[in-house]
Amino acid sequence: MNPLWEQFVVESTLPEEAGEASKVGKPKPPGSWHQESTEFTLLFPALVQLLGKASVSSVEMDENQYQLFSWQQSDDQFSGWLCPTLVSAPSTLFQDHKILLKSFGGIIEYVGAPPDTWIMSHDQVLTLKAAERDARFIKDYEWAFEGRPVPIDLDQFYAIAIEANGNTTLCHRLTGEVVLFAPDHAFDHVVPYRGCPEYTLYNIEGVRDFRSWVNAVATQWLV
Repeated sequence: MNPLWEQFVVESTLPEEAGEASKVGKPKPPGSWHQESTEFTLLFPALVQLLGKASVSSVEMDENQYQLFSWQQSDDQFSGWLCPTLVSAPSTLFQDHKILLKSFGGIIEYVGAPPDTWIMSHDQVLTLKAAERDARFIKDYEWAFEGRPVPIDLDQFYAIAIEANGNTTLCHRLTGEVVLFAPDHAFDHVVPYRGCPEYTLYNIEGVRDFRSWVNAVATQWLV
């Protein structure tokens, strides 16, 4: 059995039987992962650095294929990402996201998160499944805008990260602009989107687009 997978299952929210039923390959050492294009390296240098430090294990679970990226900094410091295998992204996604998905499938489960990570309590990050959700769900929250029109094109934004409580990071399909819809939060790194009341749309300080958001999240996990 792969000890990295065993530890990941114990520390994650995956059911215990998932660990027993899964087919897991032997871990490949740090440096085994390679991006599919030079474009990926240029766009996401922090993510390239982080994934290059990871041990990589193949995982088959419920007839689906995944990769486990894991980092063992010490005997008591372990972190990991469970990631879908690579996909062919639809043309409707932002161009940089399509490049990312050719080399990295996103995150559906993690352990050992740093306390400052922006993806705490998320179960879909940068995945194709997350991207299937566009911003039209915000229509259910129009009351929160206090009679003001929602200032973004809901068809043109789609989800790149979904928190369990409904907070959703959104990306524009053409420009790559990133905004956060957060009706339930206590964040101190966000400012209200222009003309928006609290607990609706936000800009993320220091981040304006898909590329900078991905690198910021990867940097939070680098140690």
